[in-house]
Amino acid sequence: MKQRRKAIEGKLIGESKTSPGYFKYQFTILEVDGTTHEVPAYGKDMEDALERLVWVERTEKKPYNIMVISALLTIIVVPSIIAAMTSNPIWVLGALGLATLYGIVMVRVDKYFNKK
Repeated sequence: MKQRRKAIEGKLIGESKTSPGYFKYQFTILEVDGTTHEVPAYGKDMEDALERLVWVERTEKKPYNIMVISALLTIIVVPSIIAAMTSNPIWVLGALGLATLYGIVMVRVDKYFNKK
């Protein structure tokens, strides 16, 4: 069976000072290599706090920078080549508009994934 990270202990620290109705928990995480470390998490109960902790760690591991750069290059370079071949500048304007729209969408997605 594949070795995975595990939460081996969870302790209730107390109520959150900034968000009423939420509690602070301290989880001890066992890594694949055998080391342990403690991580704080907040939630309405222990299950909610652990879900939030997993969500934050999952979203931090995604390599968005590579995807964003490659998509922007594709959006700008391909229409620029078509515009040069057809001598029609509307392709460049369309590419800039599409790149702007793509940038707005990526900012919104990033804000959604990085919410705490």
